[in-house]
Amino acid sequence: MAIRRIFGDGFVDWVLAVDGQPTRTPEQLSVATLVHRASQGVVPEGAPVPAYLRISHLGMINPDTGKTLLNELRLASGGTELVLPEPPDDNVLAALHVWAAENFGGLLLGEGGFSLGWGGQARERMTRAIAEDPALPFTIESAPTDGLLHVTSAGSAGGLQLAMLGPGIVAAAFRRASARCAATPELDDLLTDLPAALNTARALYAGKAVQTLGLAGLSGVLLPEGKPELTAPWGRVRIALETDNRLVDSLRDLTSMSLPDGSQLVSRGTGDLTVETTVPWVSEFAQQPAESEFPSAISSSSYSHLERRVQDVRLAFALAMDNPHLPPLLPTWAKIDNPIADVTGYTMTEIARLRQRTPTRLSVEQAEEWERWIAVLDGLALENLGHASQRLLRAITERQDPVDALVDAVIVWESIFGTHSEITFRVCASLARLLCHTLEERLVFMKKAKGVYTMRSKIVHGASDVKMEKISESRDVAVQVAIAALRAVLQERPDLLAFADSGKRSEHIMLE
Repeated sequence: MAIRRIFGDGFVDWVLAVDGQPTRTPEQLSVATLVHRASQGVVPEGAPVPAYLRISHLGMINPDTGKTLLNELRLASGGTELVLPEPPDDNVLAALHVWAAENFGGLLLGEGGFSLGWGGQARERMTRAIAEDPALPFTIESAPTDGLLHVTSAGSAGGLQLAMLGPGIVAAAFRRASARCAATPELDDLLTDLPAALNTARALYAGKAVQTLGLAGLSGVLLPEGKPELTAPWGRVRIALETDNRLVDSLRDLTSMSLPDGSQLVSRGTGDLTVETTVPWVSEFAQQPAESEFPSAISSSSYSHLERRVQDVRLAFALAMDNPHLPPLLPTWAKIDNPIADVTGYTMTEIARLRQRTPTRLSVEQAEEWERWIAVLDGLALENLGHASQRLLRAITERQDPVDALVDAVIVWESIFGTHSEITFRVCASLARLLCHTLEERLVFMKKAKGVYTMRSKIVHGASDVKMEKISESRDVAVQVAIAALRAVLQERPDLLAFADSGKRSEHIMLE
Protein backbone atom coordinates (compact mmCIF):
# COMPACT_ATOMS: atom_id res chain seq x y z
CA MET A 1 0.00 0.00 0.00
CA ALA A 2 1.55 3.29 -1.16
CA ILE A 3 0.56 5.33 1.89
CA ARG A 4 2.56 3.01 4.14
CA ARG A 5 5.69 4.08 2.32
CA ILE A 6 4.72 7.72 2.71
CA PHE A 7 3.38 7.84 6.27
CA GLY A 8 4.60 4.66 7.98
CA ASP A 9 2.76 1.67 9.43
CA GLY A 10 1.80 3.30 12.72
CA PHE A 11 -0.21 6.12 11.19
CA VAL A 12 -1.79 3.94 8.50
CA ASP A 13 -2.91 1.28 10.97
CA TRP A 14 -4.46 4.01 13.12
CA VAL A 15 -6.28 5.98 10.41
CA LEU A 16 -7.61 2.80 8.77
CA ALA A 17 -8.57 1.33 12.17
CA VAL A 18 -6.72 -1.86 11.24
CA ASP A 19 -7.86 -4.69 13.49
CA GLY A 20 -5.49 -7.45 12.40
CA GLN A 21 -7.59 -8.70 9.47
CA PRO A 22 -5.48 -9.41 6.36
CA THR A 23 -7.96 -7.86 3.94
CA ARG A 24 -9.22 -4.29 3.80
CA THR A 25 -12.89 -3.30 3.78
CA PRO A 26 -14.24 -1.04 1.03
CA GLU A 27 -14.41 1.77 3.60
CA GLN A 28 -10.76 1.34 4.52
CA LEU A 29 -9.70 1.27 0.87
CA SER A 30 -11.69 4.44 0.22
CA VAL A 31 -9.98 6.27 3.10
CA ALA A 32 -6.58 4.97 1.99
CA THR A 33 -7.23 6.42 -1.48
CA LEU A 34 -8.26 9.79 -0.04
CA VAL A 35 -5.19 9.98 2.18
CA HIS A 36 -2.89 9.07 -0.69
CA ARG A 37 -4.43 11.62 -3.04
CA ALA A 38 -4.33 14.26 -0.32
CA SER A 39 -0.61 13.59 0.09
CA GLN A 40 -0.25 14.32 -3.62
CA GLY A 41 -2.33 17.50 -3.33
CA VAL A 42 -5.33 15.98 -5.15
CA VAL A 43 -8.89 15.51 -3.88
CA PRO A 44 -11.37 13.81 -6.24
CA GLU A 45 -14.45 15.77 -7.15
CA GLY A 46 -17.36 14.98 -4.88
CA ALA A 47 -15.21 13.44 -2.15
CA PRO A 48 -16.98 13.71 1.23
CA VAL A 49 -14.18 15.77 2.77
CA PRO A 50 -13.50 19.53 2.80
CA ALA A 51 -11.49 20.98 -0.04
CA TYR A 52 -8.67 22.06 2.25
CA LEU A 53 -7.74 18.38 2.62
CA ARG A 54 -5.87 18.83 -0.65
CA ILE A 55 -3.14 20.75 1.17
CA SER A 56 -2.70 17.86 3.61
CA HIS A 57 -3.74 19.75 6.75
CA LEU A 58 -5.20 16.54 8.03
CA GLY A 59 -4.88 17.68 11.61
CA MET A 60 -7.24 20.62 11.19
CA ILE A 61 -10.59 20.87 12.95
CA ASN A 62 -13.69 20.47 10.79
CA PRO A 63 -15.75 23.45 11.98
CA ASP A 64 -19.00 21.64 11.17
CA THR A 65 -18.33 18.67 13.45
CA GLY A 66 -15.67 19.86 15.89
CA LYS A 67 -13.56 16.81 15.02
CA THR A 68 -10.21 16.71 13.29
CA LEU A 69 -10.23 15.46 9.72
CA LEU A 70 -8.02 12.59 10.75
CA ASN A 71 -10.51 11.46 13.37
CA GLU A 72 -13.32 11.68 10.81
CA LEU A 73 -11.32 9.54 8.39
CA ARG A 74 -10.67 6.98 11.11
CA LEU A 75 -14.38 6.79 11.90
CA ALA A 76 -15.12 6.41 8.18
CA SER A 77 -12.72 3.44 8.15
CA GLY A 78 -14.78 1.71 10.81
CA GLY A 79 -13.00 2.99 13.90
CA THR A 80 -14.86 3.82 17.10
CA GLU A 81 -15.10 7.02 19.08
CA LEU A 82 -12.21 7.46 21.49
CA VAL A 83 -13.05 6.82 25.13
CA LEU A 84 -10.70 8.48 27.61
CA PRO A 85 -10.06 7.11 31.08
CA GLU A 86 -11.33 8.96 34.13
CA PRO A 87 -9.84 12.48 33.98
CA PRO A 88 -7.08 13.19 36.51
CA ASP A 89 -7.58 15.74 39.30
CA ASP A 90 -4.85 17.97 37.85
CA ASN A 91 -6.66 20.49 35.61
CA VAL A 92 -3.72 20.96 33.26
CA LEU A 93 -3.13 17.22 32.92
CA ALA A 94 -6.83 16.64 32.26
CA ALA A 95 -6.77 19.25 29.47
CA LEU A 96 -3.62 17.72 28.01
CA HIS A 97 -5.31 14.30 27.97
CA VAL A 98 -8.24 15.58 25.93
CA TRP A 99 -6.09 17.49 23.44
CA ALA A 100 -3.66 14.56 23.07
CA ALA A 101 -6.51 12.15 22.30
CA GLU A 102 -8.09 14.55 19.80
CA ASN A 103 -4.78 15.07 17.95
CA PHE A 104 -3.18 11.65 18.32
CA GLY A 105 -3.48 10.96 14.60
CA GLY A 106 -1.62 14.16 13.78
CA LEU A 107 1.20 13.18 16.12
CA LEU A 108 1.43 9.81 14.37
CA LEU A 109 1.48 11.62 11.06
CA GLY A 110 4.56 13.52 12.20
CA GLU A 111 2.89 16.91 12.33
CA GLY A 112 4.30 19.34 14.89
CA GLY A 113 1.97 19.82 17.83
CA PHE A 114 1.79 23.57 17.25
CA SER A 115 0.08 23.05 13.89
CA LEU A 116 -2.61 20.74 15.27
CA GLY A 117 -6.09 21.42 16.55
CA TRP A 118 -6.35 25.16 15.88
CA GLY A 119 -9.84 26.47 16.54
CA GLY A 120 -10.86 23.49 18.62
CA GLN A 121 -12.30 23.73 22.09
CA ALA A 122 -9.74 21.25 23.41
CA ARG A 123 -6.89 23.56 22.49
CA GLU A 124 -8.58 26.56 24.02
CA ARG A 125 -9.22 24.67 27.28
CA MET A 126 -5.64 23.44 27.39
CA THR A 127 -4.22 26.93 26.82
CA ARG A 128 -6.45 28.42 29.51
CA ALA A 129 -5.54 25.70 32.04
CA ILE A 130 -1.83 26.33 31.47
CA ALA A 131 -2.26 30.08 31.92
CA GLU A 132 -4.06 29.49 35.24
CA ASP A 133 -1.37 27.14 36.59
CA PRO A 134 1.04 29.05 38.91
CA ALA A 135 3.72 26.38 38.39
CA LEU A 136 4.00 27.22 34.68
CA PRO A 137 5.56 30.35 33.15
CA PHE A 138 2.42 32.33 32.29
CA THR A 139 -0.41 34.07 34.11
CA ILE A 140 -4.17 34.15 33.86
CA GLU A 141 -3.87 37.53 32.12
CA SER A 142 -1.63 36.06 29.37
CA ALA A 143 -2.93 35.98 25.81
CA PRO A 144 -2.26 32.86 23.70
CA THR A 145 0.29 34.81 21.65
CA ASP A 146 2.18 36.17 24.68
CA GLY A 147 5.71 34.83 24.76
CA LEU A 148 8.88 34.51 26.80
CA LEU A 149 12.52 34.08 25.84
CA HIS A 150 13.45 30.44 26.37
CA VAL A 151 17.20 29.74 26.63
CA THR A 152 18.26 26.08 26.84
CA SER A 153 21.36 24.10 27.73
CA ALA A 154 21.19 22.55 24.24
CA GLY A 155 22.58 25.80 22.84
CA SER A 156 19.28 27.20 21.62
CA ALA A 157 17.25 30.29 22.41
CA GLY A 158 13.92 31.44 21.06
CA GLY A 159 10.41 32.50 21.82
CA LEU A 160 7.99 30.34 23.78
CA GLN A 161 4.36 31.35 23.31
CA LEU A 162 1.60 30.33 25.70
CA ALA A 163 -0.22 28.67 22.78
CA MET A 164 2.86 26.53 22.06
CA LEU A 165 3.51 25.19 25.55
CA GLY A 166 0.66 22.65 25.76
CA PRO A 167 1.28 21.07 22.34
CA GLY A 168 5.00 21.07 23.17
CA ILE A 169 4.45 19.11 26.37
CA VAL A 170 2.23 16.58 24.54
CA ALA A 171 4.71 16.24 21.67
CA ALA A 172 7.54 15.65 24.16
CA ALA A 173 5.47 12.95 25.88
CA PHE A 174 4.79 11.37 22.48
CA ARG A 175 8.51 11.23 21.71
CA ARG A 176 9.18 9.79 25.15
CA ALA A 177 6.55 7.10 24.59
CA SER A 178 7.98 6.30 21.15
CA ALA A 179 11.43 5.76 22.63
CA ARG A 180 10.12 3.75 25.57
CA CYS A 181 8.06 1.44 23.36
CA ALA A 182 10.75 1.27 20.63
CA ALA A 183 7.80 1.30 18.24
CA THR A 184 4.83 3.42 17.28
CA PRO A 185 3.05 4.18 20.58
CA GLU A 186 -0.63 3.68 21.27
CA LEU A 187 -2.74 6.45 22.79
CA ASP A 188 -2.54 4.72 26.18
CA ASP A 189 1.28 4.89 25.97
CA LEU A 190 1.10 8.62 25.33
CA LEU A 191 -1.28 9.21 28.24
CA THR A 192 1.04 7.18 30.49
CA ASP A 193 3.95 9.52 29.72
CA LEU A 194 2.01 12.78 29.96
CA PRO A 195 2.28 13.23 33.78
CA ALA A 196 6.08 13.00 33.67
CA ALA A 197 6.22 15.45 30.75
CA LEU A 198 4.05 17.96 32.63
CA ASN A 199 6.10 17.58 35.81
CA THR A 200 9.24 18.22 33.76
CA ALA A 201 7.80 21.48 32.42
CA ARG A 202 6.93 22.60 35.94
CA ALA A 203 10.38 21.68 37.24
CA LEU A 204 12.06 23.68 34.48
CA TYR A 205 10.04 26.77 35.31
CA ALA A 206 11.09 26.32 38.96
CA GLY A 207 14.72 26.56 37.82
CA LYS A 208 15.54 22.88 38.31
CA ALA A 209 17.69 20.73 36.06
CA VAL A 210 15.87 17.77 34.51
CA GLN A 211 16.83 14.74 32.49
CA THR A 212 15.73 14.54 28.88
CA LEU A 213 16.18 12.10 26.03
CA GLY A 214 19.33 12.24 23.91
CA LEU A 215 19.68 10.22 20.71
CA ALA A 216 22.55 9.82 18.26
CA GLY A 217 22.97 7.80 15.08
CA LEU A 218 25.84 5.46 14.18
CA SER A 219 26.38 3.96 10.74
CA GLY A 220 28.42 1.06 9.38
CA VAL A 221 27.83 -1.70 11.94
CA LEU A 222 24.78 -3.93 12.45
CA LEU A 223 23.91 -5.95 15.54
CA PRO A 224 23.52 -9.72 15.18
CA GLU A 225 20.13 -11.16 14.32
CA GLY A 226 18.10 -11.69 17.46
CA LYS A 227 19.97 -9.06 19.51
CA PRO A 228 18.17 -5.75 18.96
CA GLU A 229 20.10 -3.76 21.55
CA LEU A 230 23.11 -3.49 23.83
CA THR A 231 22.42 -2.45 27.40
CA ALA A 232 24.51 0.26 29.06
CA PRO A 233 24.60 1.65 32.60
CA TRP A 234 23.29 4.94 31.21
CA GLY A 235 20.87 3.70 28.50
CA ARG A 236 21.25 1.48 25.45
CA VAL A 237 22.52 1.13 21.90
CA ARG A 238 19.71 -0.22 19.75
CA ILE A 239 18.70 -0.86 16.17
CA ALA A 240 17.69 2.43 14.55
CA LEU A 241 13.99 3.13 14.09
CA GLU A 242 12.56 4.98 11.13
CA THR A 243 11.31 7.67 13.52
CA ASP A 244 14.88 8.25 14.72
CA ASN A 245 15.97 9.28 11.25
CA ARG A 246 12.97 11.38 10.25
CA LEU A 247 14.87 14.68 10.41
CA VAL A 248 18.00 13.63 8.55
CA ASP A 249 16.85 12.88 5.02
CA SER A 250 20.01 14.42 3.57
CA LEU A 251 21.98 11.44 4.92
CA ARG A 252 19.82 8.80 3.25
CA ASP A 253 22.56 7.13 1.24
CA LEU A 254 22.84 3.35 1.28
CA THR A 255 25.95 1.20 1.19
CA SER A 256 25.49 -2.50 0.50
CA MET A 257 27.63 -5.61 0.38
CA SER A 258 26.81 -8.97 -1.17
CA LEU A 259 27.05 -11.97 1.15
CA PRO A 260 28.11 -15.49 0.05
CA ASP A 261 24.48 -16.66 0.12
CA GLY A 262 23.52 -13.96 -2.38
CA SER A 263 21.75 -11.71 0.13
CA GLN A 264 22.60 -8.04 0.64
CA LEU A 265 23.88 -6.42 3.83
CA VAL A 266 22.82 -2.77 3.80
CA SER A 267 24.12 0.13 5.86
CA ARG A 268 22.12 3.38 5.99
CA GLY A 269 23.72 6.78 6.00
CA THR A 270 21.05 7.95 8.41
CA GLY A 271 22.26 5.39 10.91
CA ASP A 272 22.06 1.66 11.54
CA LEU A 273 22.18 2.02 15.31
CA THR A 274 20.93 4.61 17.78
CA VAL A 275 22.59 5.58 21.04
CA GLU A 276 19.81 6.32 23.52
CA THR A 277 20.52 7.97 26.86
CA THR A 278 19.36 10.76 29.13
CA VAL A 279 21.16 14.06 29.38
CA PRO A 280 20.83 16.98 31.80
CA TRP A 281 18.73 19.90 30.59
CA VAL A 282 18.28 23.38 32.01
CA SER A 283 15.91 26.10 30.79
CA GLU A 284 15.91 29.79 31.59
CA PHE A 285 12.87 31.99 31.01
CA ALA A 286 12.86 35.76 30.67
CA GLN A 287 10.88 38.53 29.05
CA GLN A 288 11.60 38.89 25.34
CA PRO A 289 14.69 41.14 25.09
CA ALA A 290 15.45 43.78 22.54
CA GLU A 291 17.46 42.47 19.61
CA SER A 292 20.61 44.17 20.94
CA GLU A 293 20.19 42.36 24.28
CA PHE A 294 19.79 38.85 22.86
CA PRO A 295 22.21 36.38 24.54
CA SER A 296 25.52 36.20 22.67
CA ALA A 297 26.83 33.08 24.41
CA ILE A 298 24.56 30.11 25.09
CA SER A 299 25.67 26.91 26.82
CA SER A 300 25.47 23.64 24.90
CA SER A 301 26.30 21.43 27.89
CA SER A 302 23.49 18.99 27.05
CA TYR A 303 25.11 18.20 23.70
CA SER A 304 28.53 17.89 25.35
CA HIS A 305 27.08 15.21 27.62
CA LEU A 306 25.57 13.33 24.67
CA GLU A 307 28.78 13.59 22.66
CA ARG A 308 30.70 12.03 25.55
CA ARG A 309 28.33 9.05 25.56
CA VAL A 310 28.69 8.61 21.80
CA GLN A 311 32.46 8.83 22.08
CA ASP A 312 32.46 6.19 24.82
CA VAL A 313 30.34 3.86 22.68
CA ARG A 314 32.68 4.24 19.72
CA LEU A 315 35.76 3.80 21.92
CA ALA A 316 34.24 0.67 23.48
CA PHE A 317 33.70 -0.70 19.98
CA ALA A 318 37.36 -0.11 19.06
CA LEU A 319 38.54 -1.78 22.26
CA ALA A 320 36.18 -4.74 21.85
CA MET A 321 37.07 -5.72 18.29
CA ASP A 322 40.07 -8.02 17.89
CA ASN A 323 40.77 -6.75 14.40
CA PRO A 324 43.65 -4.51 13.25
CA HIS A 325 41.39 -3.13 10.48
CA LEU A 326 38.24 -2.17 12.30
CA PRO A 327 35.02 -1.65 10.39
CA PRO A 328 34.38 2.08 10.78
CA LEU A 329 31.57 3.00 13.16
CA LEU A 330 30.64 6.50 12.05
CA PRO A 331 28.56 9.15 13.84
CA THR A 332 25.76 10.52 11.67
CA TRP A 333 23.50 12.77 13.73
CA ALA A 334 22.62 13.75 17.28
CA LYS A 335 19.48 15.27 18.74
CA ILE A 336 18.28 16.17 22.20
CA ASP A 337 14.61 16.19 23.07
CA ASN A 338 13.33 19.62 24.08
CA PRO A 339 11.00 18.66 26.93
CA ILE A 340 8.60 21.56 26.36
CA ALA A 341 8.64 22.00 22.59
CA ASP A 342 7.13 20.19 19.64
CA VAL A 343 10.38 20.30 17.66
CA THR A 344 13.78 18.89 18.47
CA GLY A 345 17.04 20.38 17.27
CA TYR A 346 19.71 18.13 15.85
CA THR A 347 23.24 18.11 14.49
CA MET A 348 24.53 16.13 11.52
CA THR A 349 27.90 14.73 10.52
CA GLU A 350 28.86 14.73 6.86
CA ILE A 351 29.98 11.11 6.72
CA ALA A 352 31.36 11.50 3.20
CA ARG A 353 34.43 13.12 4.74
CA LEU A 354 35.01 10.07 6.94
CA ARG A 355 36.38 6.69 5.94
CA GLN A 356 34.36 4.64 3.48
CA ARG A 357 32.09 2.35 5.44
CA THR A 358 31.50 -1.30 4.62
CA PRO A 359 28.41 -2.83 6.21
CA THR A 360 29.50 -5.22 8.96
CA ARG A 361 27.21 -7.59 10.86
CA LEU A 362 28.63 -8.44 14.29
CA SER A 363 28.60 -11.91 15.79
CA VAL A 364 26.87 -12.47 19.11
CA GLU A 365 30.28 -12.77 20.78
CA GLN A 366 31.47 -9.47 19.31
CA ALA A 367 28.28 -7.70 20.36
CA GLU A 368 28.59 -9.03 23.91
CA GLU A 369 32.22 -7.93 24.12
CA TRP A 370 31.24 -4.46 22.90
CA GLU A 371 28.51 -4.38 25.54
CA ARG A 372 31.03 -5.39 28.20
CA TRP A 373 33.43 -2.59 27.23
CA ILE A 374 30.63 -0.02 27.33
CA ALA A 375 30.11 -1.02 30.97
CA VAL A 376 33.87 -0.96 31.69
CA LEU A 377 34.22 2.63 30.47
CA ASP A 378 31.30 3.94 32.52
CA GLY A 379 32.51 6.23 35.27
CA LEU A 380 36.20 6.12 34.37
CA ALA A 381 38.08 9.43 34.32
CA LEU A 382 38.86 9.28 30.60
CA GLU A 383 39.38 13.04 30.58
CA ASN A 384 42.66 12.45 32.45
CA LEU A 385 43.99 10.81 29.28
CA GLY A 386 43.69 14.10 27.42
CA HIS A 387 42.80 13.62 23.76
CA ALA A 388 43.54 9.88 23.65
CA SER A 389 39.97 8.79 22.89
CA GLN A 390 39.33 11.44 20.26
CA ARG A 391 42.63 10.86 18.49
CA LEU A 392 42.18 7.09 18.37
CA LEU A 393 38.72 7.45 16.87
CA ARG A 394 40.05 9.91 14.30
CA ALA A 395 42.83 7.52 13.35
CA ILE A 396 40.51 4.58 12.76
CA THR A 397 37.39 6.26 11.35
CA GLU A 398 38.15 9.72 9.99
CA ARG A 399 41.65 9.67 8.57
CA GLN A 400 41.79 8.47 4.99
CA ASP A 401 45.46 9.40 4.66
CA PRO A 402 47.72 6.92 6.55
CA VAL A 403 50.09 9.80 7.38
CA ASP A 404 47.35 11.57 9.35
CA ALA A 405 46.26 8.32 11.01
CA LEU A 406 49.86 7.59 12.06
CA VAL A 407 50.24 11.02 13.64
CA ASP A 408 46.93 10.66 15.50
CA ALA A 409 47.80 7.19 16.82
CA VAL A 410 51.14 8.35 18.21
CA ILE A 411 49.38 11.26 19.90
CA VAL A 412 47.35 8.57 21.72
CA TRP A 413 50.65 7.10 23.01
CA GLU A 414 51.77 10.51 24.21
CA SER A 415 48.41 11.29 25.80
CA ILE A 416 48.93 8.24 27.99
CA PHE A 417 52.66 8.54 28.79
CA GLY A 418 53.98 11.75 27.20
CA THR A 419 56.69 13.82 28.86
CA HIS A 420 58.52 17.08 28.16
CA SER A 421 61.96 15.49 27.82
CA GLU A 422 63.34 12.28 26.34
CA ILE A 423 59.85 11.77 24.97
CA THR A 424 60.62 8.93 22.55
CA PHE A 425 62.47 6.85 25.13
CA ARG A 426 60.07 7.58 28.00
CA VAL A 427 56.88 6.89 25.99
CA CYS A 428 58.24 3.71 24.40
CA ALA A 429 59.64 2.42 27.70
CA SER A 430 56.39 3.12 29.54
CA LEU A 431 54.39 1.32 26.89
CA ALA A 432 56.79 -1.61 27.03
CA ARG A 433 56.34 -1.85 30.81
CA LEU A 434 52.56 -1.72 30.41
CA LEU A 435 52.19 -4.21 27.57
CA CYS A 436 55.08 -6.69 27.91
CA HIS A 437 55.95 -9.15 30.67
CA THR A 438 59.60 -10.12 30.07
CA LEU A 439 62.77 -8.19 29.34
CA GLU A 440 63.10 -9.85 25.94
CA GLU A 441 59.56 -8.86 24.97
CA ARG A 442 60.18 -5.28 26.10
CA LEU A 443 63.37 -4.96 24.07
CA VAL A 444 61.61 -6.19 20.94
CA PHE A 445 58.71 -3.84 21.59
CA MET A 446 61.04 -0.85 22.19
CA LYS A 447 62.69 -1.39 18.81
CA LYS A 448 59.35 -1.56 17.02
CA ALA A 449 57.94 1.49 18.83
CA LYS A 450 61.04 3.58 18.17
CA GLY A 451 60.73 2.64 14.51
CA VAL A 452 57.22 4.14 14.49
CA TYR A 453 58.60 7.34 16.06
CA THR A 454 61.32 7.48 13.43
CA MET A 455 58.75 7.13 10.65
CA ARG A 456 56.58 9.85 12.15
CA SER A 457 59.58 12.17 12.44
CA LYS A 458 60.47 11.64 8.79
CA ILE A 459 57.04 12.41 7.42
CA VAL A 460 56.30 15.42 9.64
CA HIS A 461 59.65 16.92 8.64
CA GLY A 462 58.93 16.52 4.96
CA ALA A 463 61.04 13.50 3.94
CA SER A 464 60.25 12.66 0.33
CA ASP A 465 61.88 9.23 0.09
CA VAL A 466 59.44 7.38 2.34
CA LYS A 467 57.29 4.76 0.63
CA MET A 468 53.56 4.82 1.34
CA GLU A 469 53.68 1.09 2.02
CA LYS A 470 56.08 1.67 4.93
CA ILE A 471 53.92 4.53 6.25
CA SER A 472 50.88 2.24 6.20
CA GLU A 473 52.78 -0.45 8.08
CA SER A 474 53.82 2.07 10.76
CA ARG A 475 50.25 3.37 10.91
CA ASP A 476 48.95 -0.16 11.58
CA VAL A 477 51.50 -0.73 14.35
CA ALA A 478 50.75 2.66 15.93
CA VAL A 479 46.98 2.02 15.94
CA GLN A 480 47.34 -1.51 17.34
CA VAL A 481 49.63 -0.29 20.13
CA ALA A 482 47.29 2.59 20.91
CA ILE A 483 44.32 0.22 21.24
CA ALA A 484 46.32 -2.28 23.32
CA ALA A 485 47.58 0.48 25.63
CA LEU A 486 44.10 1.88 26.22
CA ARG A 487 42.75 -1.61 26.88
CA ALA A 488 45.47 -2.23 29.46
CA VAL A 489 45.07 1.10 31.25
CA LEU A 490 41.28 1.10 31.32
CA GLN A 491 40.77 -2.55 32.25
CA GLU A 492 43.90 -3.70 34.08
CA ARG A 493 45.45 -0.47 35.40
CA PRO A 494 42.65 2.02 36.07
CA ASP A 495 44.78 3.26 38.98
CA LEU A 496 46.87 5.11 36.38
CA LEU A 497 43.85 7.31 35.62
CA ALA A 498 44.34 8.95 39.01
CA PHE A 499 47.21 10.90 37.43
CA ALA A 500 45.92 13.82 35.34
CA ASP A 501 49.48 14.39 34.08
CA SER A 502 50.82 11.93 31.49
CA GLY A 503 54.39 12.48 32.68
CA LYS A 504 53.42 11.41 36.20
CA ARG A 505 51.86 8.26 34.78
CA SER A 506 55.08 7.53 32.91
CA GLU A 507 57.20 7.98 36.06
CA HIS A 508 54.87 5.80 38.09
CA ILE A 509 54.88 2.82 35.73
CA MET A 510 58.62 3.02 34.95
CA LEU A 511 59.59 3.07 38.64
CA GLU A 512 57.29 0.27 39.78
